[in-house]
Amino acid sequence: MSTEDSFNIRVSRALVAQALSAEQTLEKTEIGVLDAARLVKELSELGRTKKLNQLRRIFRIGVDAFSREHRTPTFCVAFTHFLAAKSHLRARSLCDYRQMYGAILKKFPELFSQKIHTFTSPKCGEILDNVFQTSRQRHKARAILHSFFGYCVRHGWCAENPVAAIDSPILKEREITPLSLAEIAAIFRAARGLGLGACVPAIALMLFAGIRPREVERLCWSDIDWEEKVISILPTHSKTGGSRHVNIFPVLEKILRERRRDFSDPICPQNWRRKWKRIRKAAGWCFPEKPWQQDVLRHTFASYHLKFFKNLPQLQCEMGHASLRLLRTRYLSMRGVTLAAAEIFWRGEGIF
Repeated sequence: MSTEDSFNIRVSRALVAQALSAEQTLEKTEIGVLDAARLVKELSELGRTKKLNQLRRIFRIGVDAFSREHRTPTFCVAFTHFLAAKSHLRARSLCDYRQMYGAILKKFPELFSQKIHTFTSPKCGEILDNVFQTSRQRHKARAILHSFFGYCVRHGWCAENPVAAIDSPILKEREITPLSLAEIAAIFRAARGLGLGACVPAIALMLFAGIRPREVERLCWSDIDWEEKVISILPTHSKTGGSRHVNIFPVLEKILRERRRDFSDPICPQNWRRKWKRIRKAAGWCFPEKPWQQDVLRHTFASYHLKFFKNLPQLQCEMGHASLRLLRTRYLSMRGVTLAAAEIFWRGEGIF
């Protein structure tokens, strides 16, 4: 036997051994050696590579995607789990989440049963653009959707967050004109005229302490330190989750002492929101002729405070802002606020 024949025999035996080994590897599957070879060829053409490690990576990615496709829930089921995970949040926040979810399904009912892993950045962008009318609404909805898909990624329901590639809309801050002294006096006059004097302390806390409406609703008389002359905003009461002390200026102290109630009573009386709406209407605010601007009392406090005290860092602490940027860009408006008006405001002359 020639050397060449001997070499060919050894090569043939090696090929046969490899074929048998391949068959043994595949014997517990329904894939034959020829089918496996064809699959490898297709993968190499798909990935434009002949390197085994790269082919294995392509295969693993495909397996992960296939597994995710079968275990990922629908938009409806995933959002139900998301709400349950966020049950520790305040009722108002959960209400915002549900309202966003309902608005999306009203416009895109087919999303109810769509699998989470099929959502793409263009689709999420389409949802935000078509469901929410203003940049502020889209900004808020994007934040909620980003949190929701982040939750889905952590649970392995989708590979990446499709909202991450969507830029947050630029918010154009609209100027909120502070109330004039005459408008402020009209509010307190309306409260007295309607026999709703119990509402005056809550109104005064928003106007003369800059406390947010939702924060006021959570306050009790026990949160007032008469000796230190401060109001304690607890983390559970605060919008931002932080605590702060708000100073009680003389004009506010006079109102609170005249109307103070039992230690454990809430500041706001029963049916507060309905009564507060009645007071505003009686004072001249009626939609659409003269709509009430959200947080206008807080804005009024900020503008008159700066005009009189001229102390931005102190005002920042009173307002509970992490930085001065929001204070400067959104809350401060000197339109119609003179030093003389600010002096009258902080003395309370002619207001009550």
